[in-house]
Amino acid sequence: MALHVRHPSLILSAQPNAWTFSILFFLESVARASLVTVLPLTAYALFGGKEAVSLAYTLVSLVALGFTFAIPALVRRLSRRWAYTLGATLLGVFALLLALDAPPALVLGMFCRTAGAALLNVTLALYIMDNIGKRELTRSEPLRLATATLAWGLAPYAGVRLMQAWGLWAPAALSLAAVLMLLAAFWALRLAEGGPIRAGRGPAPLTRPLAAIRRFVAQPRLRLAWSIAFARSAFWTTFFIYVPILMLEGGLGASAGGMAVAAGNLMLLNNLFARGWAERHSLRVVLGAALLSAAALTLAAGLLGPALPAAAGATMVAGAFFVALIDGLGPVPFLRAVRAHERAPMTAIYRTYLDASELLPPLAYFFLFMLGGFPAAFAALALLLAGIGLLTLRHLPRGM
Repeated sequence: MALHVRHPSLILSAQPNAWTFSILFFLESVARASLVTVLPLTAYALFGGKEAVSLAYTLVSLVALGFTFAIPALVRRLSRRWAYTLGATLLGVFALLLALDAPPALVLGMFCRTAGAALLNVTLALYIMDNIGKRELTRSEPLRLATATLAWGLAPYAGVRLMQAWGLWAPAALSLAAVLMLLAAFWALRLAEGGPIRAGRGPAPLTRPLAAIRRFVAQPRLRLAWSIAFARSAFWTTFFIYVPILMLEGGLGASAGGMAVAAGNLMLLNNLFARGWAERHSLRVVLGAALLSAAALTLAAGLLGPALPAAAGATMVAGAFFVALIDGLGPVPFLRAVRAHERAPMTAIYRTYLDASELLPPLAYFFLFMLGGFPAAFAALALLLAGIGLLTLRHLPRGM
C-alpha cells in the first residue's frame, strides 16, 4: 500500500477524500456486520425453517423495493445529511427490534435494516461522486471495502458469540454503539450538499420514478453495471443467510456459521490489490473472471451440500474471495457511466440491485429448497454468476 496516503486520523480535513468515506463506511459496516449472522439464525429459530426464512426475506424486500423508489424525493425534501441521518437511525431501530426476539418485531426490524441501508448507500454514493474524481474510483472504492474488512471479518463471529453468551441484547448493543459513533463522525465532518466536482448545466433532473427507470434502462452501460452488482449481491445474500443455516443443519452449530461468514468477509482484504489487478488486466477481465470463478465454486459448494457442511462452507468462503474483488471494483462501471446531472435518480435506481438481491434469490430458493435442497439453490446462483460473467467479458467497454 502506498506510503504517501493521508492517514485516516485526519478525517476532519477540509477536503473529503477516499479515507473520509472509508471511515464512514467502516462504522456503518460494524453496525451491520454485528447482526448479519445473528439475524438469519434468529429468524430460523423464530420461523422454524429455511423456507419460512426465505419467505420472510422476500416479503420484506418487496416492501423495501417500493421504498427505494421514494429515496430521491426523500433526499430532496430532507437534504442529504438528514437522509443519511435517517438511514443510520433506522439501523439503530433495527438493532433494538431484533433484541425483542419476537416475530412481529423481527419483521419490522428487517424492513428498518433494509430501508436504512438503502438510504446510507444512496447518500454515501452521492457524496463520493461529488468529491472523488472518476479516474480515482479504482483506488477509492477498493480502499473503502478494504478498510471495512476488519468490521466484516470480526463482527459476524463476535455477534454470534455475544448472542450465545449474553442473549440478543448484547450484539444489538454493539450495533447500536456503532450507529451512534457513525452519526457523531458524520456530523463532525459537515459534508457539503454538493462537493467540488460539480455538473455543468444539463437537462432538468428526473423527478418521477417511472421516467427515471426508463432513462436507466435505456442506457446499456447502466444496465450492465446493475447486473454485475445484482450478481455479486445475490451471492452475499445467499452467503449471509444460508451458509449459517447450512452449518446448523449440518450439525456444526451457530458458531461455525459465524466463523464461515467472518472468514468470507476477510476476503475483502484482496481489495488492497484490486487496483493493480484492474490496471494490469483491465476492469473487464478482472470482473468477468471473478464472476466465473465464483460461479464454479458456488456450484461445487452446492454439490457438497449438507452431507459435507464444513467442505461446503470452505468452498463458499473461497468463492467469497472472488466476489469480494467485485465488491471493490464492481461499482466502478456505474460510477463512471452515470451522467452528472442524473446522479441522484440513477443512483436510487442502481441501488435497487440490493433490494432485488434480497427479494429474488430467497423467493427462488423457497421453491428450489423444496425441489432439490441446497444443491438446487446453489446451482441456480452459479448459473446467474456465470451468465453475468460472460456478459461482462463480452460487453463491458475495454476503456472503462
